[in-house]
Amino acid sequence: MRKPLKSSEALAISYLESQGYKIVDLHRKVVIGGVEVSDVDIVAEREGSLYAVEVKAGSVDVEAVRQAYVNAKLLDMKPMIVGRGLADEKAGAVAAELGVELNLLPDVIAVSVNELRDAVYEAVYSAMSEVLYYVTLCDQLSEEELRQLRVVAGSSSLAEASKRAGAEEREVVQMIASLTEKGILPRGAPWRSLSLIARALLAVCSCRKG
Repeated sequence: MRKPLKSSEALAISYLESQGYKIVDLHRKVVIGGVEVSDVDIVAEREGSLYAVEVKAGSVDVEAVRQAYVNAKLLDMKPMIVGRGLADEKAGAVAAELGVELNLLPDVIAVSVNELRDAVYEAVYSAMSEVLYYVTLCDQLSEEELRQLRVVAGSSSLAEASKRAGAEEREVVQMIASLTEKGILPRGAPWRSLSLIARALLAVCSCRKG
């Protein structure tokens, strides 16, 4: 079953089609050795060339540029990103160096009330679904994992977590890596998301014990 389109993807499709691109595929999987390692939001074609297009709802950073480049190379296509702007000058420099085509859309684009409502609903639903998934893991957690979650939940940054745990930052990074490997915390999430999910998990666990 194909994933539903995000509002940013629908906007990117409209933009690409207006520029003469033909949409060939959506959410194309990147598979290496039978293992799915990533996916590309849009595959587009123009003048005989295929483009692996990454869609960014926000600004384009260096990591997004590198990911677009790697995915395109794995699919033997040209790399492209459609986004709302550059996070910094370095992202633009890296894109130029790697040959990643950037299509930056205006920050303000007129949308209907229904489109705006759907975008807000999508964002809220996605966030709630992620949090609800992790809180179901409460009964599976050990005391040591709960202790580690308290460190993450009570800290606003890696440095603060390091102080709270009385450990070096690399040790805290290893601790979080262990939690993500076990599926207790999401991989690659920003610190605020890790802290939020840790707090939700601990709150549910406390209620159940109470």
